[in-house]
Amino acid sequence: MTQYIYQARVRWADQDTQSHVNNVVYLDYLQEARVDWILDGPHAELLDHGIAVAAQHVEYLAPAHFGGDGIVIRLWAAHAGGARFTVAYEICQGDTLVARATTDCAPVDAHTGTVRRLTDSERAWLDDWSGPELHFRALPHADRTAGLGYTYPVRVRWSELDPFGHVNNVAFLTFLQEARIAALEEVRSSEGWGRPDADISWLVAAQQIEYRSPMSYRIEPYAAELVVLHVGSSSMSLEVHLRDPQADVLHAVGRVVLVCADAQGRPRPISERVRAALAPITVAGESGPGVR
Repeated sequence: MTQYIYQARVRWADQDTQSHVNNVVYLDYLQEARVDWILDGPHAELLDHGIAVAAQHVEYLAPAHFGGDGIVIRLWAAHAGGARFTVAYEICQGDTLVARATTDCAPVDAHTGTVRRLTDSERAWLDDWSGPELHFRALPHADRTAGLGYTYPVRVRWSELDPFGHVNNVAFLTFLQEARIAALEEVRSSEGWGRPDADISWLVAAQQIEYRSPMSYRIEPYAAELVVLHVGSSSMSLEVHLRDPQADVLHAVGRVVLVCADAQGRPRPISERVRAALAPITVAGESGPGVR
């Protein structure tokens, strides 16, 4: 298997309050590696015409830190279909595998702005980088309608746009992060999450996002509708729908698994205070129907 190697430098601003690389920043590293790989190949024009990101899945295995070893990303083409290909990644810091991920991509027709089929030349290039598919544990999801759970107003920043005037795929993960922090703001403040000396934190174990429709810049906020799908002894699963409340358009569906941890990163039981705060925005209870 041939892998493309990309070295990412961790910036000071990439850290969260636990001095770990923030979960969203990993997607930024993946994007940089993917762009570098394309520009270094025979089809750099793909970036001029546009590549639509259809979905991404990240599994976080260990924390990464500022200083010391840089981030090394190994990527390859895990699958190539008629009009879509999947890029797989292993993200390491030193000898530690800190994350695995995949990105589903589709080339865009420069004239129509719609997804097109891969050319024979593009497929041959992808075959040169072909490798095994990565398999992840399926994240819980639920059948539900708009307006349930907690709604957070998402305001797009001008700096979050890509060269085509759409909200960049990485920014969607920032919106998911903002929504879940805001949903638990009251209990977060009372339990002291986020302080540098806090003995409790929430670690992102895995997250997945499916992109349904491009988002554009505007002054009016979009809506992030968050529900809790499952609460275990030390972890919880959430789902967030990013919508345009004016046009009733679904832009993305994100799912995340969070683990409650102590200062050393070891799982700890979820408190009754947190469970009580989650109850009003939990879909079908902890194990009821509707959650798969």
